[in-house]
Amino acid sequence: MSSVRLTDGRVLHFPDYDALNVEGDIPVADDGDLAACVPLIPSCELLLFTGRLVSSARKRRRQPRWAEVNAARLRLARLCIDQASSEWDSVQEVTQ
Repeated sequence: MSSVRLTDGRVLHFPDYDALNVEGDIPVADDGDLAACVPLIPSCELLLFTGRLVSSARKRRRQPRWAEVNAARLRLARLCIDQASSEWDSVQEVTQ
C-alpha cells in the first residue's frame, strides 16, 4: 500500500483496503478520482509518493490480481509527476 498525508491532514491510502468487496477484489479508482487526489497532495510529498506508487507496482507486477491496481498506481504516479513538474520551484524549495 502507498500512503501520503494530504494538505488537510488526512492520509490517503492507495489502494483503499477498506473498500474491498465480498470476493476480496480490490476496487480500482477511475481516472477522475485519481486526478482529484493529486491537488490534495502537498508539493513536498509528490515525488516521495510517486516513488512509493512505482515501487508498489513493481513488487506486485507478476500477480494478476494486482494488474488493474498497478495500472492505476502508474497513472496516479504520472499525474503526480506532471503536478511536480508544473510546481517544480515549490518542490525544489521544500527539498533543499
